[in-house]
Amino acid sequence: MKQGEGSLYSGFFAEFYDILHAGLTDVDSYIEFGHRFGPDILELGSGTGRILIPMAKAGFNVTGIDLSDDMIARCLAKLALEDETLRSRVTIVKQDITQFCLARKYDLIIAPCNMISHFVEPARLLQALCCVKRHLKQTGVFILDNSVPDIPYMVYINRVERIFGFEHPLTGTRIIDRFRSTYDFVNQLEHNSIYLEEYDDAGNLLRKAGCSDTMAYFFPRELRVMLEISGLEVFDEQGSLLEKTPIDADSTEMVFFCRLAL
Repeated sequence: MKQGEGSLYSGFFAEFYDILHAGLTDVDSYIEFGHRFGPDILELGSGTGRILIPMAKAGFNVTGIDLSDDMIARCLAKLALEDETLRSRVTIVKQDITQFCLARKYDLIIAPCNMISHFVEPARLLQALCCVKRHLKQTGVFILDNSVPDIPYMVYINRVERIFGFEHPLTGTRIIDRFRSTYDFVNQLEHNSIYLEEYDDAGNLLRKAGCSDTMAYFFPRELRVMLEISGLEVFDEQGSLLEKTPIDADSTEMVFFCRLAL
């Protein structure tokens, strides 16, 4: 049995990332955005390649930035199974998103799947957005996708342990995810305690791991202001990745399409 404390993007948690996100439907949307705004694309927080590799398969040149060694290793392992033509379209860079510096600019930069929620200090988000600005081509587009906070639901689940079950797609083992969120509603922070347990068919505990993580949540108006301060202009926005609806009280997502401000 292996056990221990880790980070949200290392060890067992890095492996669990793809299992947890297996049902998401955002990849096709980003491929569509690639056709509209590509072909040279930069993904912030590319992780295990969940979005990056399908975009490369669609023919785009994709650079991914991440800071987690374990997430990058999983991405590289996936890429090793692909042909040389696809691998030649992918570049993986280990850098801090708040201060990355690359030797090129891009047609499209994406910050998908609540990536910016990792910036618990507003100043760090502004630093990241300024880096985005420096790496956009003159006609380039930046797409930011984040959840709209559901305050009534957050109040309902505050400090409550939630338990989820998953089947490991490769081994068939059972993974139990024990998840507790504690909200700081004044500072817009979500403090998460997460424990994973893996069991075989006989109910034997194979391994377990725990971690704590803090994320920020944002509202549409403040993101618009931060984008403007960073020198980016919002030229379009929608309340869903899957369809062009306005950001309103019923929206669960906020998607901002930005370009360099004049």
